[in-house]
Amino acid sequence: MQREPQKTDTMATITFSYNKRNKTAVAAIKLMETLGVFKILKDEEPNQTTVKAIKEVKAGHTYRASSVGDMMNYLRS
Repeated sequence: MQREPQKTDTMATITFSYNKRNKTAVAAIKLMETLGVFKILKDEEPNQTTVKAIKEVKAGHTYRASSVGDMMNYLRS
């Protein structure tokens, strides 16, 4: 009996923390990059939430409060 391959729509995220002066660690990371099956997220790349927030600010969808009380009233509404 043949089993159908499992379909997965989600991607797992693995975070590596390593010493950039460690030649073995750097070589291992470079190897993973060259395989072409992993998406490498650099520290400089903002996540999806940050990208969305930046777009909202650029589009002018912001609120400028005149005081803390004003901000609290805006948040409660």
